[in-house]
Amino acid sequence: MFRRPGKNSNEKEGGAPFYKEEQSSPSAYPYGHSSQESGDVSSRVFETPLVNSPASRPSHLGSERNWQTEESWISKKTTPLPHPFQGIKKGEDPETTLGEGVTFRGELRFERLLRIDGLFEGELLSKGKVIVGPKGTLKANINLKEAIIEGKVIGNITVEGRLELRQGASVEGDIKAASLSVDDGVKIMGLVEVDVANETVQ
Repeated sequence: MFRRPGKNSNEKEGGAPFYKEEQSSPSAYPYGHSSQESGDVSSRVFETPLVNSPASRPSHLGSERNWQTEESWISKKTTPLPHPFQGIKKGEDPETTLGEGVTFRGELRFERLLRIDGLFEGELLSKGKVIVGPKGTLKANINLKEAIIEGKVIGNITVEGRLELRQGASVEGDIKAASLSVDDGVKIMGLVEVDVANETVQ
């Protein structure tokens, strides 16, 4: 081979090159990564952001302090609803309800408690209790255990126990009960018979 005369531009005086070639040291790992580099990669791959850190929480949730304050406010403001049927024991909520604006004609069977807020015309087949709401109308004879009337009844009423006629109630028919409670403003067009001796003892 032929060598070009003269100095190489990359060499200093005395023949030493301007740069020094770095020789890589043999790796202890067979896949060419040093222990330092491999350790950094694994730590980054398996690094998991903190769940409770402010940066990881969505912006619409706000800070942790405000979130806890809102929860405590909700728990203080939440109160149980009152029992919807005054005069009826807790656990005696109606199993059947005829809602306001609903009309039913025919036979109706129920076991415990029926509430009527609409219009019922027919026959009640039960030994339970009935509630006629302020906007309810019942066109039938009542032969039940107990009754609470707040609306209008057209028919005879016979109850083994207590009959309550609340303010605004209207009855067109005869009444027979072991116990009777009548509020002011109640209208009754018929005979009333109260027989305390036949009251069923609970």
